[in-house]
This record gives sequence, structure tokens and C-alpha cells, in this order.
Amino acid sequence: MRSARSPSLFFVPVTYDRLDGFTDLFCAYASGDEALLKQYARAPYDPASRAAAAAAAAAHPRDRNALADILLDQNRRWYADDTPAWEAARAHIEALRDHETAAVVTGQQLGLFGGPLYTLYKTLTALQLARQMTEEAGRPVVPVFWLEGEDHDFAEIRALTVLHRNEPRRVVYDDGADPDANRGAVGRFVLTDAVATALDELEEALLPTEFRDALMAKVRAAYMPGTTILDAFARLMVALLDDLDEPSGLVFIADDDARLHRLVTPLFRAELEHPAATLSAMEAASDALRADFHAQVTPMPVNLFALTDDARTAIDPVEGANGEPDTSGASGFRLRGTDQTFTQAELIAEVEAHPERFSPNVVLRPLTQDSLLPTAAYVAGPGEVAYFAQYRGVYERFGVPMPVVYPRASATLVEGKIQKVLDRYALALPDLQGDLHVLHRRLALAAADADLGAAFGDAQRCLHQSINTLKPLIESIDKGLVSSAEATRAALQKEFAKLKDRIERAQKRNEDVILDHLEKAAVGLVPGGKLQERSLSALYFLNKYGPTLLRRWHAELPLDTSEHAVWDV
Repeated sequence: MRSARSPSLFFVPVTYDRLDGFTDLFCAYASGDEALLKQYARAPYDPASRAAAAAAAAAHPRDRNALADILLDQNRRWYADDTPAWEAARAHIEALRDHETAAVVTGQQLGLFGGPLYTLYKTLTALQLARQMTEEAGRPVVPVFWLEGEDHDFAEIRALTVLHRNEPRRVVYDDGADPDANRGAVGRFVLTDAVATALDELEEALLPTEFRDALMAKVRAAYMPGTTILDAFARLMVALLDDLDEPSGLVFIADDDARLHRLVTPLFRAELEHPAATLSAMEAASDALRADFHAQVTPMPVNLFALTDDARTAIDPVEGANGEPDTSGASGFRLRGTDQTFTQAELIAEVEAHPERFSPNVVLRPLTQDSLLPTAAYVAGPGEVAYFAQYRGVYERFGVPMPVVYPRASATLVEGKIQKVLDRYALALPDLQGDLHVLHRRLALAAADADLGAAFGDAQRCLHQSINTLKPLIESIDKGLVSSAEATRAALQKEFAKLKDRIERAQKRNEDVILDHLEKAAVGLVPGGKLQERSLSALYFLNKYGPTLLRRWHAELPLDTSEHAVWDV
């Protein structure tokens, strides 16, 4: 194994279409399919397109001072005062007051202890892209991370996976409540003493390296009982990024804030006034996509949730005179799963008075984000790239500039012991995604230079032929020795059988070694059949290789994200 103190990164690109889990739409987008790109406002890998997006985002009217004041207040909760990290973040927030400033935004659910690897890949891509776009556009472009605290899928964020002695180990935060229940905005959940159990399980699962104590100190300082899940996530991200060579200046924004909701009240009101306009734009884009690809998002008649302390409930149109849902909203609305109804006027009045009681769904969330922020580019995962293929008409409907949709970096880290397996059997990452037993059989057959049964069959025929050739000579000399020749034949057959059995056992051991190698490589690269970046926590790698690895990621992360990178660690 290479020294944990100085990890090296060697990149081997793999096209997305060779890997499982990437849709045809995403593969086409990453490869620059011109027909598909027409569904979007901008081409992601064209510098001129990115510069134009920055100019359009900067020019769009928004209350920048109110936004900056809120961001200063929010970020003070997560950054320590009088530190280089806070000064860099504050400078970027202040820069957002300037009408020339644009932003590169990314965001993610609040995964336990930072979530899977791709959360950091998204973040580092945003940092790199913001720096590059500042040069391209000739204007300040600041990196922003959208904390998705209003999401209500607690089951999806409550666990993470690390490797413990080549076996996946799942760590779960279990506060005793039903993880599948709709309990409202997850960012509001206050961590109970159950988080101490999860922290202990995490520490036990991480191997005792020279980096573990410092890493666990950061995680424990962020995830303390009495802290909200949102605050814990943001504080850990700040702590991890503090290991970079220079302050990142990353600005966090928490969507679950009444002041931000007040700024986007016109957006919510417009959705309730004319929900059919959004639905029509979504349906038109979906129909166009289905000719060659798939529609990731199912168009809904209303793209808002009602948000309370204990639930996030979809809003549906009630039936019109024809008995069908009135997608115009004129017949009123109902909270899904309840008998609670509102007229259109009542619900619009509620939005005006209490916008914090409403939350955008997957369609309006990016519109909310880009109404608040001067978003020149959004760093997106594969699923989000597919979402945006349906959104261009929605952006136009609300008059908000659509940003560049930039695929995040996608990568698999290959540790030294796994690289040896790949080299030994001449394998690449895609080979490990299918049925391992099929791959194992192919390699086992290749490892066996000859068919053992056929080889011994030939040898036994030679044995019989040799004895039979000798028998006439033996009989002519001494007939009594013929029985000795037959005894010799039987003895040699018995020894041949013993030899064959020993060779077969050795061959089985060799085959078992191959299978063991394949299983260990698969656990490290595609645990549970999913790519490593979607399954494993970054904490596993940071514990083994230390903060140097994060700094190398930041410095060497390829901004050409049109292919998946295989990184030799």
C-alpha cells in the first residue's frame, strides 16, 4: 500500500455509457449531443456559453442586499468568527451585493456525517468552476452550496456506509421514529442522544489510523445532541474544507428560512395563480424528451408543498365541474391525503401572509434558488441533469434566466491493493459491474492452461497403451509376470487418480483466490452493485489517507466532467 501521507492521483477516463447507473439522457448530455442540448438554455462545456450565462444571471433583478444580509446571518452559525475561512466566505457574501457578481451553485440533501462521496465531488467541482468562470466571464463568480433542509425524505439521509476490513459497514442514526414517515423538513430535526451511538459506531468502523482522532473530532464537534441536522451538516462541511490549502470561501444557503421565502413570494403566488402554465411547459418538454430519452420528472398540476412543523404535504387541485382535476386552480386546492381545501384566493392570501408555510417541489426548487441567487451555473448530479432537461420552458414561464447545467465530477478511487487485482487479471472498472460469477468463471478458465480432464484422459490412454505394448514381451519372457504388469497398471491408475485429485484441489484453491480477489475489488469499487461515489462515505478515505487527499482532489479534480474518472490512490 502507498504511504497514507502522500496519496497520488492518476486519472483514467471511462465514458459513462460503459458504466451502470447512468441513463442514456445523461450519457448524451455529457458527450455533447446537440439535439439534446436544445432542451437546455446553455452548453456546459462552452466557455462563451458560460460567460453569457454569468452575464444574464448578474443582470436579472433581485434584492441582493436582503439576500446578502440573510446569508451573513446564516453563515455565522456555521463558520467560526475571526478565521480565514469565515473572512473568505464573508467576502463572497459581500460580493453578492454587487450587480456584476454571479454564482456557481450546487446543493445536496443533508446526508448523515456528510453523506456519500459525491457530495464532496459536487462541492469541489463548484469551487473549481467558480474560479474558472471568474476568469472566463471577467466578473466575480462565487461558489454557493444550497442546503436542502426542506426535503422530507429522512430515510434517505439517516445512514452512511464505510468499509471495515473489506466489508461494507452501515452506520445509522436511529432516533426511534419511523424513518419512512413524513415528518416534515429534515433540516429542522434536532439530533437526540441517539447520535452518540451512531458516532461511536462510525469511529469503531473506521480503522485506527493516524488521522482518525482528528477526523472524528471534527465529526463529533458538528454532530452534537441538541443540534439540528442542517446545522450539523453545514458545520462538518466547513470543518472538512478547512483542510484545503486556502480558504474555499464557500457560501452556504439554508432554504428553510422565512426571510428567503418572503423574497420568493411572487414566484409562489404566480404558481398558484396559473399552475396550468407550469404544467403545460413541463408536459411539452416531457413529450419532446420521450421521443429519444426519458422524462425524469412526472409533471404535477401544482408544484408546491404545504410546510408545517411535522409534515410537508403536496397541494393538489380539486375537481372541476367535469369531475376531473381543475389544473387551472380556479376550482380550488386540497392538501393531499386530507379533507382540507382552499379556494384559489384563500391559498394565494396564505402565501402572501405566510410564505414560510410553503415549500417548492423538485420543479420549483431550482426556480426558487435562481430567483434568489444570480446563478450562472448549477453543478448537478446525473439525476439533476435529467430534471433540467424538462425545465427550460418553466424558466421562461417565470422569466428567470436558466443557468448552465454543469455535470459534477464523477469518480472512483482505486486503492493500491485493488489496483493490483485489476492489473493481475487485466480488468477495468466496468468489468466488475456485472455478475461476478460469470467473470470468475471466465478468469478461472483462462487461468487453467489446459482442460484438466482431457489432459488426464490422454495420459491414461498413454499408460494403457504402454502396458499393453509391454505385455507380449513380458509374456514371452515369463508369463507369471503378466499379473505384475496388471498390478502395475492398477497402481499407476490409482496414483494418477490421487495426482488428479490433488491438482483439482489446487485448481479449486486458485479459483477461490480469484473469486476472493474479485469480491474484494467489487466491494471497494462497486459496493452493493452501485458505484463507489454513491455508496461510500468520504470519511472512509479521509481516515485512511488524511487531509492531503482532499487537497489533491481540490487541486487535480478534472473540470472536464464529460467522462467518469478512475483515480489511482
